[in-house]
Amino acid sequence: MSLLYRYGIAATMLAAGVACADTGQPVVKICDDQAGWPPYTFADPQNPTVVRGASAELVVEILKRAGFDAVVTLLPWKRCQSEVETGKFALALNASYSAERAKIYLLSQPYYTLNSALFYRASKYPNPPDVNSVADMQKYRYCGLLGYNYAMYALPPEALDTSARNEVNRFAMLASNRCDFAIGDVELLKAFETMGQLDLHGTAHIPIPGAKPKEFHVMVSRSAAGGEKMLKIINEGLVSLKADKTYAKIFKKYGV
Repeated sequence: MSLLYRYGIAATMLAAGVACADTGQPVVKICDDQAGWPPYTFADPQNPTVVRGASAELVVEILKRAGFDAVVTLLPWKRCQSEVETGKFALALNASYSAERAKIYLLSQPYYTLNSALFYRASKYPNPPDVNSVADMQKYRYCGLLGYNYAMYALPPEALDTSARNEVNRFAMLASNRCDFAIGDVELLKAFETMGQLDLHGTAHIPIPGAKPKEFHVMVSRSAAGGEKMLKIINEGLVSLKADKTYAKIFKKYGV
């Protein structure tokens, strides 16, 4: 299979996490966030029907070597998670760990990390605000994204607004003072900016107190047939692609 990720598929293909193409080749159905997760998964700006990215290419290559075709579809993130939970899709890409997710899905070994930070308007805080502990974090309001995982920050629900559906909406909320900080992944937001999809002008960021690099996993459906087998394929494929340098080549291609 050449590097081609098809965006959207026929309704007859939506019945199961693993289906069959007309050729009889098994097809694994994968979803990710419609809002984009560059440089790991994103719609090609020149051809939005094509999904690209380091994570998408890596997982498709793992499945190809295991004898599967693959279709990556971009959906609203909450819907993507729901479709994997019910088994309509076999996999979701780029998921951080939470205890709740570990109960609902099978999680692959982590395959990359990102560094999260607190983004703020420099006009509001000419000097970087003093946020040096978890206790300090409780004093502020935060903008998050709908369906995203912020459990690791232990924020009170009333301090976290997750109504934004994409980064443009979220940073507009930050600019209008609906929150003090946007909790964001530095590499991801810079990628959005490089692609011309987000303007970070006038913002700055500070580290999250005590935060370690955040690990990301493939989420595998427990409901889809062969979920444990699929998890084994993904985990063994990660080891294999790292060993033969394919992992490094793919990630280098996308600048990570």
